[in-house]
Amino acid sequence: MKRSLALLAAAFVAPVIASCSSGFGKLTSQARLVVTIESGNTGTSAQPLPLAFTPQAPLKLRIEAHRADGTLDDTYNSFVRLSVRPGTVYSVNDGAAGRNVQLSNGVVTGVTVPIVASYGETHVWAEDLGYVPVKDLSSTPQCANSQDDNGNGTIDFPADPGCFASNDDSETGGTYAAGVSPVIHYQLPRISDVRGRSLNGGTATAFPGEQVNMDTGWNDTTERFDFDVVITRIASDGFYATDVQDQQGGGYASVFAYTFSAPTKLRVCDRLKSFSGTSSDFFGFTEIGFPTWAVEYYDPQVRPCLVPEPTLLGVADVANTKALFRYESAFVRVFSAGQFEADGTCSTITKGTCLHIPKHFGGAHPASPAWTPTADATNCDFNGNGKVDFSDANESACNSACTADPECTEYSAFKGQSNFFLVYEDTVNNVSGHVQVNGSAAPGFDPVTTKGQPIKSFSGTLRYFSGGSQFTIEARCSDDIVTDMKAQPMSSSTACVRERTSLELSQN
Repeated sequence: MKRSLALLAAAFVAPVIASCSSGFGKLTSQARLVVTIESGNTGTSAQPLPLAFTPQAPLKLRIEAHRADGTLDDTYNSFVRLSVRPGTVYSVNDGAAGRNVQLSNGVVTGVTVPIVASYGETHVWAEDLGYVPVKDLSSTPQCANSQDDNGNGTIDFPADPGCFASNDDSETGGTYAAGVSPVIHYQLPRISDVRGRSLNGGTATAFPGEQVNMDTGWNDTTERFDFDVVITRIASDGFYATDVQDQQGGGYASVFAYTFSAPTKLRVCDRLKSFSGTSSDFFGFTEIGFPTWAVEYYDPQVRPCLVPEPTLLGVADVANTKALFRYESAFVRVFSAGQFEADGTCSTITKGTCLHIPKHFGGAHPASPAWTPTADATNCDFNGNGKVDFSDANESACNSACTADPECTEYSAFKGQSNFFLVYEDTVNNVSGHVQVNGSAAPGFDPVTTKGQPIKSFSGTLRYFSGGSQFTIEARCSDDIVTDMKAQPMSSSTACVRERTSLELSQN
């Protein structure tokens, strides 16, 4: 991990590592860079700096080149490249040379370094990579002039190992001396920060491809939780977690952790003490890969479950993609608050919202020439390859006919992925639409044999897949699907909760 590597530099210096021809690498020099902080707020472990995605007041650094004996190397007049781990160096000295700064007689002072997206224990790194950014943009740098300037038999970037980039004006490599600053203390990001609420409206993670350690509210000093990150669902390929107290802006407080298979020792209502992993966007869906965590098992004799009640989505909400991103990975619900007429239609007298399974939903193929879907015939996969082939005129026409029919769910898509639509009506505001759902976690529920019937409520975690631009509510278990119109959904403190035995709790 980058953070672990930084912490190893206890004296805030790093030796030069030379490349090796065989066997293990050898230390061939102790030349190093020394980085000190001249001014700027570095926070403390007790009062860390807030997480920021825009440049804040910059630090001012002093960088010195030292020889192996620790004395100042006053012959050193090269550039060094600055970076921060974790985080990003926004610019150096107003960006005159990007993230590079030149030492003069072994020293440079007053180096202004604004940084963004840093968290936890952070260090600024200085490295001599032999990079000399060309100053005159009208001239051709050595690493792009089609000549072997240093006579090593290779020409220009990327062939010449001494070229850091195509605008490098020196084909000579650096000493690879490095050094790191003293620690700068930042807050850890909460789930909503990782989800990108402050950076891009929650449509993509703020830390793409980064190993990130999240704040779960657990305080090592007091050994108490300042806030709660609770497990809301155990899925076949991972788990969902929600930062219960972080509901500012109406969402972004939930995330999915991908574990390849169902985690065996986690359950709904468990509380995370630590949580980290690689943040990425899988077809638009933010997830934490290769997660690690520490957990406090849920014990109903000690504390409540803490899973929040689901967010109720109206008909207008399920059609608003931007709004739905706020609730990605969260526990949500669609609900029939109105009444149904004897013919199964939503009452316009006792107004409200109504859910029902589409009336046209079955495994037979619609008949030609119109390919009109019927109650038992909505399967547009005529060639039997498991999906609709839009290059096939008949399959494409069949799918178009089903899409145009508000009471149709295409059967092959359901067969392949278990997704189907619920018809969602609002007779108060006179609007209707569809919401895609998945009930595969409820083995007793069969939407095909119950097509056309009303649904009291459908709850679950909200998942996004950009391949079809679809949000899907995935039921966590049978408790999340209520087909009895006289019943009410179960409380989140009991729905899909499987309590542990006293032996399991004692093992925690």
